Amino acid sequence: MLVGESVPRGARVTTAEAALLREIAAWFDVKLDAGTLERVERFLELLTLWNRRIRLTGERDLTLILQKHVADSLAPVACLPAAGLVVDIGSGAGFPGIILACLRPDLQVVLIESRRRRASFLREAIRQARLPCARVVEARAEDAMADAEIAGRARVVVGRAIRLERFLALAAPFVEPNGVAIAMQTPHSVAGRTAGTPALLPAGQREYRLLEGECRTLLLFSPRRSVP
Repeated sequence: MLVGESVPRGARVTTAEAALLREIAAWFDVKLDAGTLERVERFLELLTLWNRRIRLTGERDLTLILQKHVADSLAPVACLPAAGLVVDIGSGAGFPGIILACLRPDLQVVLIESRRRRASFLREAIRQARLPCARVVEARAEDAMADAEIAGRARVVVGRAIRLERFLALAAPFVEPNGVAIAMQTPHSVAGRTAGTPALLPAGQREYRLLEGECRTLLLFSPRRSVP
């Protein structure tokens, strides 16, 4: 799909898929008003189309994408700030960053993605879903740390399915003193590995299940200087 190309009918979200989206949102106690639903559907339609040419996700069936990726992306919603900057490290296909931006279009959301095709997709997703406060930084997170507009200014830094030690090292330079870094992990990936780092200390842990019963974990970390 070329930038600016409209989404064809074959990629449209069906009535059944929209119903599943609402069911998933209710499972996570997330409210979907008409505007939010439209933004998420626009994103999913674009993802469906791009997935036919670029393998953005392991699954191409939208039902599976909803059950695994969209559902998982709703878990950090309760941790979003009232205002401020949210940074998603390694956004890939837009999970959780684009979903969070669709739910909270008032927040400044920065999506860090180093792979060119995925970064191009994210830019088009921002345009299609009409997310004026979101933007893409096409760079490795290590290089994006030099961006003065985001370094040390994020209220929330989130990363999904990134090895915990690596995520903490990448997240620390972006978190503001009273902010939080959220590592989205599976229980297996965090077993015995939640001690934090010299820069970030554990600040909480939240277990949850996806609609199909799969267990997931949110690990919260705060900058050491802000922890008594």
